[in-house]
Amino acid sequence: MKKWLLITGLFILASCSPQQAQPTEDTRQYAHGVSIVENSVLWSEKSDEQRKGGWTHDIYKKEIGQTQVETLVADPEAQEPVSASSTKETRIITYEDGYDSTNNVSQRFKLYDYNWQKFYEATLLDGGHSGHVASTNTHHVIFWSHGWVNGGGVNELGTGKEVIVSTISNEGEILHEINLSQADDRVSWPMLAASDDNALLVWQDFNDKATKAALHFAVYDPATNALTAAPSELVPQVDFYIYSISYVQAAQQYVVAAQTNKGGTLLLLSKDGELIDQIDVPHLVREATPAIQGNTLVFPQMPAHYFTVQVSDNQLQLHPSHSLDVKWGTSGTTGMFLDAHNIYFATLHKEGLQEVVVEIDEQ
Repeated sequence: MKKWLLITGLFILASCSPQQAQPTEDTRQYAHGVSIVENSVLWSEKSDEQRKGGWTHDIYKKEIGQTQVETLVADPEAQEPVSASSTKETRIITYEDGYDSTNNVSQRFKLYDYNWQKFYEATLLDGGHSGHVASTNTHHVIFWSHGWVNGGGVNELGTGKEVIVSTISNEGEILHEINLSQADDRVSWPMLAASDDNALLVWQDFNDKATKAALHFAVYDPATNALTAAPSELVPQVDFYIYSISYVQAAQQYVVAAQTNKGGTLLLLSKDGELIDQIDVPHLVREATPAIQGNTLVFPQMPAHYFTVQVSDNQLQLHPSHSLDVKWGTSGTTGMFLDAHNIYFATLHKEGLQEVVVEIDEQ
């Protein structure tokens, strides 16, 4: 059984202060969206000057284990939530941005080489928003939303209208696009993960008569622009925004995590979208993805815990949860194994990015 022995943390752009398990305000206005690509951490956050007012962010990058912070994007308005990934040739970031947009926000992307030198940028659509990206070996796949319906959803703020998947080449060409929505849909918060050659897409489908949303999914082949598993319901009701998706390379299977009124649930799916196994798990953290090594996944757990799951022989095996000294933020958390005994997590609080390094003892 794993035992967590050491926790260290620091805020990159501001000092640390305690945070409630459930924020009383929308902390996304301060920091929203975090990704790890190779050894680089990317996130959206207000600068000290921006904290004086307004919904404005810049996009930052730092290397794990280093203190230097680089600004990747600095424009008026908010560049968030940032999402990043890489093919075998290039790296990409995508984000929504109100700067120089005629429809309030625009879904944009930038391409970089492996030295983080930008060589291309474009707008998917003026009016697009809430995009996330994952990459196969050869293609970047951006899953994003368009349109807005007022009312309902979290704090009656409304929901998205459509979800759209786009394939981007390593040179930045928009190769394909599919709208997964129907005329009367209210669908939003599209998330995805990618294997070597396909992507599993998940999104929330709002029901006017429900207090939650249904979680839907599809499997997408970016090389052929085909939905190899048609859109269908995966979980009848989930808490808004509290779900994630991961690809476990060692098992060549996908793991979807979702919060329901009974707690967390994990679903194991094949690359073809077949449901293989499902288990109950503790309460999940909003906008959080696990650290993965081999067939082991380590999930953040509300408010200051973690739990471990192993994928083996087409089954999910849950291990006991453990407490931590650092509470998770709710506007972006992700992690990676540094080696067999150390896990790095980046989590976003109102005060900024907090880095947590945990040493584990596998005996």
